[in-house]
Amino acid sequence: MGENILTFYAVPKKLSETLIAEGRLIWQPYVRIIYKTKKGKVDILVDSLIPELCKDPIVAVLATRKTSLVKLSTRKPIEGIVLDHRLSGLDLVNYFLKAYENAEKLAQVSEEDFYERTQLDIDWSRYRALFLPSKRLINRKEPIFRYLIGRDEASPYVIGLYLKGLIESGLKIVPKTRVDILLSQKAYYPLILTNDFRIYEPAWKLSESILYNWIIDKYPQVKEFYSSV
Repeated sequence: MGENILTFYAVPKKLSETLIAEGRLIWQPYVRIIYKTKKGKVDILVDSLIPELCKDPIVAVLATRKTSLVKLSTRKPIEGIVLDHRLSGLDLVNYFLKAYENAEKLAQVSEEDFYERTQLDIDWSRYRALFLPSKRLINRKEPIFRYLIGRDEASPYVIGLYLKGLIESGLKIVPKTRVDILLSQKAYYPLILTNDFRIYEPAWKLSESILYNWIIDKYPQVKEFYSSV
């Protein structure tokens, strides 16, 4: 594994100053990982703190960004609160593998119940989008989970399939995958925590972060941690 001593910062987009004025900027600890599997090479940025706070491998998958989505700099572009890294690149890859295993199990143990529901009361048109996604669905501004769930709880089987597909296509991890880490280096990713406790990811986009606000609402220990930052 190539360990690189350079540290990178994801640069906030222009016009993010207004958001920063409404709260505080946090340099969230991330790790840039480049690895390869039999399906190809992956270059990603992964949150090194949140998955550890949540103790949930799935969170590591969801808190992953393609490196190409943001602009990186070796200089800190703006001052802010700097948080410590908790997980290494190897730790995070192991989280991915565990998340894939969990998603497979979730789909398997829920399959019978899912097919029973399809014969009873399920709105199949929502779930077919997993297998035949339309351009309109892909371009939705709202999270795909909200579409799939509708007014009811989403089937664990469908969630398991979705996560499994996400890991396979985005992280190129499949059953019995060997992951060769080519590069692992510390990085920092800016988050803006506003005074009303909403989170933004200004290096990526200037709208509220669906992921981080969901995490804040779902995991009390995370909200408690950021309340003390």
